Amino acid sequence: MIYKNKLTILSASMLATTLLVSQPLLAESLTEAVDKTIKSNPSILAETSRRLSVDQTIDQARAGYYPKVDLNMGIGRERTDSPTTRPDHRKWLTRGEAELTASQMLYDGYATKNSVDQTTSLAESAGYSVADTAETTSLRAIQVYLDVLRRQQLLSLTEDNLDSHDRIFSQIKLRADSGVGNQADVEQSSGRLALSKANLTANKGNLEDAQTNYLRVIGNSPEALIDPTDECCNTAPATVDDAIKIAYHQHPALHAAIAEHEAALAQQQGAEAPMQPRVDLELSASADNDLDGVNGHDNDALAMFRMRYNLLNGGADKARINETAFLSENVKETANLTKRQIENDVRLAWNSLLTTTSRLQYLEQRVASTESTREAYQQQFSLGLRTLLDLLDTENEFLTARIDYTNAKYDRIYACYWLTETMGKLLETLKLEAPEEAITITSAEPEQP
Repeated sequence: MIYKNKLTILSASMLATTLLVSQPLLAESLTEAVDKTIKSNPSILAETSRRLSVDQTIDQARAGYYPKVDLNMGIGRERTDSPTTRPDHRKWLTRGEAELTASQMLYDGYATKNSVDQTTSLAESAGYSVADTAETTSLRAIQVYLDVLRRQQLLSLTEDNLDSHDRIFSQIKLRADSGVGNQADVEQSSGRLALSKANLTANKGNLEDAQTNYLRVIGNSPEALIDPTDECCNTAPATVDDAIKIAYHQHPALHAAIAEHEAALAQQQGAEAPMQPRVDLELSASADNDLDGVNGHDNDALAMFRMRYNLLNGGADKARINETAFLSENVKETANLTKRQIENDVRLAWNSLLTTTSRLQYLEQRVASTESTREAYQQQFSLGLRTLLDLLDTENEFLTARIDYTNAKYDRIYACYWLTETMGKLLETLKLEAPEEAITITSAEPEQP
């Protein structure tokens, strides 16, 4: 199990933010933000609509199994010049036609079956794509959520740093005005104060950018976010190989790629249908008037078995078979590429989690050490044992240590969620449901005992 870092009382109190001091009633947790994203993000909604559209192609393909009924009617003037009307005259009559035809496919070389298999596999792939989009978009929502918290905390740290520099500057200026200090110390302290103000301005801009990204992904401005715990790290597998096995079994992108390949195989088999005969049962009835210059009614009724067999098509059918074979191979290799990409993502997320977990404990120690040094230097400076430069340097060192720790803290939490997303388990970890359109025939089947 990945090592879980325990925060000391000192670091925990240091990292407390103003958001945690007084949480509003309408605070939005990370899980609530992700749930809102799943239900409203345009990327997910667009993918669900695509899934629904693909579902309709299955019914289109299945229509080949059912009878077709056509009604053909027409009326107009006909001039006939034929042996039956000559030599007296050419005959003009009002021609009327009405025909009703019903046909039922009996055999089509399995073209309909393969078309149904192809569209069903494509619908499966579209369903898995909805799940994959929901997972990746949810991870993006987590990223922007954590980034807002990160930027808020960094802003709070730079505000504390500015307060410290402002206090030091006031002390130095007071000493200089009273004749104890010198003007060089005032200028040096003033320069550090200006730098602290510049850092504060930059962090305000970074926070505004983070809030803008939050609005784009989640759909509303961040009002009162709740700092999440690192409990998601407890669900990490024991080894990276275990994580990869889970990803191979569960990741929706891989399932989508496999379904795409199954669709390509069905398309390849369907391309062989024109090489076989087609047999239909046809029933028709017609009622015509005044045909071909002959007055009167002409009624027919037929019941026919018809076989159609193309004997030569210029090699087009053979070329189509070869085309679908190459397309099938292309989709197969795309699935292999997806598999490699998933393994690569799992390893990257795993390494990120290991690295940030290891760094966090050392950065915590660094914060505690620099804080103790800062307090000691302030006392020694008051006694004249430290220079102003020492005092200013330790303030910046303390700020840098806190910034590095804060970044590592949120990087670790993100890495935990990233790892679950690379395994296809992000929504499962958050106890959230994917859109209904993500349900596929395979995933809806009950597990066998």
